[in-house]
Amino acid sequence: MNIKIIFKYLLVTALSMLLFSFVSTVYATNTLEDISFSSIPGDKVQVVLRFSDMATSPGSFTINSPARIAFDFPDTAIALDHKRKNIGIGLARSVTAVASGGRTRVVLNMVTLTPYSTIIDGNNVVIIIDEANVNYSNNALTGNSITDIDFRLGPDGEGDIILTFAEQPKNVNLQQAFKKLVIDINNVGLPGNLERRLDVNDFNTPVTFIDTFSSGKNVKMEVDVKGEFTHLGYQAGKTFTIEVKGLTKAEKEAKQKAKFGYSGERLSLNFQDIEIRAVLQLIADFTGKNMVTSDTVNGSITLRLKNVPWDQALSIILKSKGLGMREEGNVMRVAPSEELAAIEKQELESKRQIADLLPLVTETIQLQFVPASAVITLLDDMGANEASKNQAGSNGDIEDTDSASYISSRATIVGDDRTNKLIVRDTARNIVQLRKLIKEIDTPTKQVLIDARVVSASDKFERDMGLNWNFRSLNTQHPDGTINTLKERGFVGNTGNYQTTDALVDLGTAQKNILGITFGLLNTGYLVDLEISASQIEGTSELISSPRVVTTNGSTAKIKAGNEVPYLEQNENGNTVAFKDAVLSLEVTPLIIPGNKVHMDLIINKDEVDALVPIGIGSAPSIATREIETSVLVDNGDTVVLGGIFEHNRSKGTDSVPILGDIPVIGAAFRVNSTQDTKTELIIFITPKIMNETLSVR
Repeated sequence: MNIKIIFKYLLVTALSMLLFSFVSTVYATNTLEDISFSSIPGDKVQVVLRFSDMATSPGSFTINSPARIAFDFPDTAIALDHKRKNIGIGLARSVTAVASGGRTRVVLNMVTLTPYSTIIDGNNVVIIIDEANVNYSNNALTGNSITDIDFRLGPDGEGDIILTFAEQPKNVNLQQAFKKLVIDINNVGLPGNLERRLDVNDFNTPVTFIDTFSSGKNVKMEVDVKGEFTHLGYQAGKTFTIEVKGLTKAEKEAKQKAKFGYSGERLSLNFQDIEIRAVLQLIADFTGKNMVTSDTVNGSITLRLKNVPWDQALSIILKSKGLGMREEGNVMRVAPSEELAAIEKQELESKRQIADLLPLVTETIQLQFVPASAVITLLDDMGANEASKNQAGSNGDIEDTDSASYISSRATIVGDDRTNKLIVRDTARNIVQLRKLIKEIDTPTKQVLIDARVVSASDKFERDMGLNWNFRSLNTQHPDGTINTLKERGFVGNTGNYQTTDALVDLGTAQKNILGITFGLLNTGYLVDLEISASQIEGTSELISSPRVVTTNGSTAKIKAGNEVPYLEQNENGNTVAFKDAVLSLEVTPLIIPGNKVHMDLIINKDEVDALVPIGIGSAPSIATREIETSVLVDNGDTVVLGGIFEHNRSKGTDSVPILGDIPVIGAAFRVNSTQDTKTELIIFITPKIMNETLSVR
């Protein structure tokens, strides 16, 4: 009964403490209502925290990486519309406020740490960030780095962003993403004083903000732009300039016309049952272009068009009457669509007949990077090398300057694998077209180095404690039949015939680290041995496997290393030896994406022999398999964590003598306790590196 009363008392106390904690959280004594910020003279940034009641001095601390300044306010809640705000002034990036357990924390995210001070002003806490005397860290690489970022107003109202480098940059990628310009610069360092946001609204250009920040070994710049604009990037020596210009009214109208699809001057037409030839004549007079109308064009039309581009009006009229139009220079030819198609077909037939009479010439084309057989296969798949398929003369040769034909039906292409040359016999014009195509195909294929790291770490702890009891009787018999006791024999150094009876209770550990205590019962001839056995094992291990493989862009590569584990297998021919693989393997298919990125299809296996499993004729090994199959997109040179497996095994056990082990206090002499705690973690890292055509990747 007393136990129940005590339990109820503890339960009420716990619920009271929980309720008090909840109430103190909900009904905090103060509330953070607003966060504002501004730039003040002296290269300083001012952040103002406004509370509902009198503010108190906060506790604060800083973090170097990432650079942060944190302020703690006890007994304070939050009443903000947005808990995170972007600052973008000087070295201050953003501010974040979070509340938990009746306490509010305000975190300033910085580019780099700088001196700061706090002032209590009534309900406000004023934080002043001083950037005048900050020691900027230089994140530049030993190679190239950005030395200056400048913004200038151009003569026509455009905004010029000027990047100055220590050395001539090799890879500056400029692209437009909606209302932003994104500049990616690889393998370039950025000093800390340049890693900030520039507010250039006062220049009254399309550019509003410029954010520059480091991303590993690379630098990224994001330019916010307002309105419609055009941009241009150009490099001159160590300087890269980005020119952003707003569109004029005429340019906006031209852009709208291009988007609309019709750009002709607008006109209005309102006719009732007018001849189609008369309407076409009106459009020809309005545009000033020459028009030839076929004799088969006839009929009348009723139309009412108001403020419509003339080319749109002409398209509507032609479609309504099943007519077509072909424009050559400033002459338009109008006729029924079937008639125009027949005319074009006749012209093509004439060109085919002329092409059949052109002389054939023989030339060789030297290939550098692509095998000749691969080019021939590609041409066969395109349907261009019909001659190699013994289909010469089936359709003739279409020798139009605007056609996509590369090989005529009379052509012959032979590949010489010894010299990697193509021997082509065709018309001179087709050979010129073929050379242009091969120039685009015959390019070196980039190679990719795939560096994988498989890290397996374990932490093991084992502890065993137990007792080892031995009961023994030692008796010596004289010739006259008398028996000496231990005291009479002196126990040590005696000879004779001994009769020993053992009664053993072994509750020791598997790992024998023994502390022995021996008890002898004199005058009785009995010996009791007590051995205290204790064992503790601790250890950590880390295994790093790092397979690497190089392959060409788009080609699959596979590498594996390990063992083939033998075991007996029974079949119709008797017992044979079979093998199981226990290997570490990496299979990857990389694809280089524009923007210096690599897409990879990956299969990674890490197998180990776990244990032997009994089977009918013996035993076979079981394989512990860890496998990951995925597709990822990674920047060149960056490392991505594909996945991890964490295992935590904890066990406790007791081995005891029945009944005796359950006795209080003395039962410990008849029990052995064991504890095991094992942690295992497997993590897989992948790093792709695009290899330069002239330099190897290290």
